[in-house]
Amino acid sequence: MILSSPSVTLHASSLPTPLAHLRQTAAGGTVLAVFARSAYLDLDGRIVALASSDLARGPVTITLRESGSLHPVVPGAAVNLADGELHIGDVAVDLSGAAAWDPTLPPAPPSMTGVVLAAREVAAAEILISAPEESIAPLLASTTLTGPLLQPLSRGLTAIDALLTGREDQATVLPVIAQDVAGRGPGLTPSGDDLLIGIVLALWLWPGIAAAVEGSARAVRDLLVNAARPRTTRISGAYLEAARLGQAAEPWHVLVASLHRSPAETRRAVRRLLRIGETSGADTLTGFCWAWRRVPG
Repeated sequence: MILSSPSVTLHASSLPTPLAHLRQTAAGGTVLAVFARSAYLDLDGRIVALASSDLARGPVTITLRESGSLHPVVPGAAVNLADGELHIGDVAVDLSGAAAWDPTLPPAPPSMTGVVLAAREVAAAEILISAPEESIAPLLASTTLTGPLLQPLSRGLTAIDALLTGREDQATVLPVIAQDVAGRGPGLTPSGDDLLIGIVLALWLWPGIAAAVEGSARAVRDLLVNAARPRTTRISGAYLEAARLGQAAEPWHVLVASLHRSPAETRRAVRRLLRIGETSGADTLTGFCWAWRRVPG
């Protein structure tokens, strides 16, 4: 337990580069949500996560040196940032010694190398075998599924595929994404948003997926994120915005690095991602691999 007394100072070990300015600024806000080892804060309208050292670094996350529980941080508590310290009730977080970490994904290797093609099949197979039963991984096996979650998401993927292949334009696809995908599913990061985040990350790595679209990959990333953000949670919106900029949690960097190496390393990276959240890792990987399969040969 990292918080064993009613008043304690914790220390940030790293900040993503988009949050590096927090060490020299002042802000106020509230605690939005608290979990066993993490919390989400609203700092002057910006979503910031606070996470124990045993969780992976992320694109909106202040990572602590300490490990364990964040239980004294409670939802609704006031947050104040000044002079390089976050104050949340009786808890202080010292940001002054935090190292900056760039969450932007590195370039992906060429899609036609044998290693990458093998990794693509290994990743998709591992998701279908190992993803939680409640995840949307079955979308990788079929886009004509039934059920209150899978059926609308399947319609959304059909619309996105039509956009990527030039059969439909953005104006036609936008309302489908907004209605059938954005905000679909329970939780702070609904499954539909995770699906979109995975697709957006793939579009960042392999822009050729959207070669048939006017404005190309950036236009599609913008379309997907802009369609979803007004219709989902603010926390999910923060991750969508990060994905638009090619920013992702550390395990995604491990996955991309594995593509230069071997399918075995890709399998290990996928298994690590599948352990994120209840289904978030699996759902994001589903969108990623769905789009990855559309990388032109």
